Amino acid sequence: MNAITAENLTKHYPVRSGGRAKGRVVHAVDDVSFEVPPGRTLAIVGESGCGKSTIARMLVRLVRPTSGRVLVQGEERIDARAIQLVSQNPWSALNRRKSIRHALEQPLAVHGLATGRAARTARAEELLGLVGLSPDYLTRRPGGVSGGELQRVTVARALAVEPEALVLDEPTASLDVSVKALLVNLLLDLQRRLGLSYVLITHEIEIARHMADQVAVMYLGRLVEYGDAEQVFGDPRHPYTRSLLAAVPGLAGLGDGAGVPPPPLAGDVPSAVDIPSGCRFHTRCPSAADACRRTEPILEDSGDGRQAACLRLAELTSIASPAADNEQT
Repeated sequence: MNAITAENLTKHYPVRSGGRAKGRVVHAVDDVSFEVPPGRTLAIVGESGCGKSTIARMLVRLVRPTSGRVLVQGEERIDARAIQLVSQNPWSALNRRKSIRHALEQPLAVHGLATGRAARTARAEELLGLVGLSPDYLTRRPGGVSGGELQRVTVARALAVEPEALVLDEPTASLDVSVKALLVNLLLDLQRRLGLSYVLITHEIEIARHMADQVAVMYLGRLVEYGDAEQVFGDPRHPYTRSLLAAVPGLAGLGDGAGVPPPPLAGDVPSAVDIPSGCRFHTRCPSAADACRRTEPILEDSGDGRQAACLRLAELTSIASPAADNEQT
């Protein structure tokens, strides 16, 4: 049974001002579904504004979906402890006027997980140990701790209520390069030790490649590609995924069979209020045809367990993989 199942998640925000847009809606997320098996990591990637963080907030019940639902272990739970959030900015996630002891012991007291001060202190020290920090940090305040150490504290706080899954919303975005590696290794170690499931929200493709078992690629509120991480990163099928990954230095396997990489993304992401007709990516897609402007594609199996939402999927896949065709003949 999956640790997390998202079924047709949709979130629209009404526009309450703004002239002609007033009374319409912002399509933050539209009909997104995915599964996260126990002990595995799903990375959700895409450009800023594609809906990744909105999904994170719906998973931890900070916002209510317009429609759709989130299941934990197959059940539509209301237990706030089941899925916990680790945000991208540890300085804003913690009260700077309070000690780290307060940050770790407060959720224990609220949920009745440790009775008495001595028990809460012992548990707080245990949580710090899990993230590689000494008990001395209990007396410190966020302003006296480095960014990497503070993000470890936010991870410890998320673990305090013994969740089944963590939503990691850009967990390394505010950290230096050397500190990012330490945090990623810590998260992977905790996953192995505690059997945690992760939903990783990130724009850092290298972080996703290192951590993810599965990948969901989003564009303008919708999933455009979904499947095994190694396959998606090594041989992307959707034109948006190919262009997105081609912008990352060092990624191989993105040519057209003749070593020609996909063209870089041109133009801007359309308004989430004025959604383009047909395929939402057609206004920037170098492979768009007339049908793409009229018909909105749905996620379909590409033949190897992956899914992609592209009307020209079979045609573009055969063009991009002539070497594979030659091997078969």
